[in-house]
Amino acid sequence: MFGEPATRRRRELTGYDSANRPLYEWVSRILPVGCALDPGGSREPVEVGRAQVITTPKAYFRETVDVVAGDELIIRGRVWKVDGDPAQWASPFGSGLAGTVVELTATEEGV
Repeated sequence: MFGEPATRRRRELTGYDSANRPLYEWVSRILPVGCALDPGGSREPVEVGRAQVITTPKAYFRETVDVVAGDELIIRGRVWKVDGDPAQWASPFGSGLAGTVVELTATEEGV
């Protein structure tokens, strides 16, 4: 596998409670292709006593992957929320679709 391993977490319907309300659980699946993680930078000015917020992280995959808005990716032991629907990017060399770009939002959660 090229790239860094990534695990997708998706909320899936697992049943209903006694009041017929849906119950969901996070279900994890290791993605079959690795990714390149761009942990991003910050668009905020540096201020003393204040941590910058990382605002532009992305994951790049060499092929189409089953990731949608609302999923979470675990990369490098950190949980990243998928921000919007992933985009397909095309090779500039005429070979058709070449991969997927997933916009991410950093979370405080670690694995």
